[in-house]
Amino acid sequence: MGEVSNLICIVDDDKSVRRALGRMVRSFGFDIQLLASGRDCLDGPYVDQASCLIVDVMMPDMDGFELHALLAASGRDIPTIFISGQNDKIIINRAQSVGSVAILSKPCDASSLHDAILKAISI
Repeated sequence: MGEVSNLICIVDDDKSVRRALGRMVRSFGFDIQLLASGRDCLDGPYVDQASCLIVDVMMPDMDGFELHALLAASGRDIPTIFISGQNDKIIINRAQSVGSVAILSKPCDASSLHDAILKAISI
């Protein structure tokens, strides 16, 4: 069995949110890669090394659900945690329907994020 990666990719168009999440995830002992868009995630070398993705739902050009669908269509089944500033029932239901590990509200607390990451990497 292959070694599990320690890399968590964080995809969010808001630089301050990316950095804050990055600091939090790094404090849990994980390596991080900060990405500003779904396109950066798809085009970069990091997604294939990631054990988990933390993805903003609402981003310009490509939202988190589109990114997730494109990754799945390309055969990449990477556990995904969605984050959103607008956690209405439609977003929550959509995140659940695409098989996300969790849907967390912004700003997310450290305990909830840590639990979601542990769940994601145990899948």
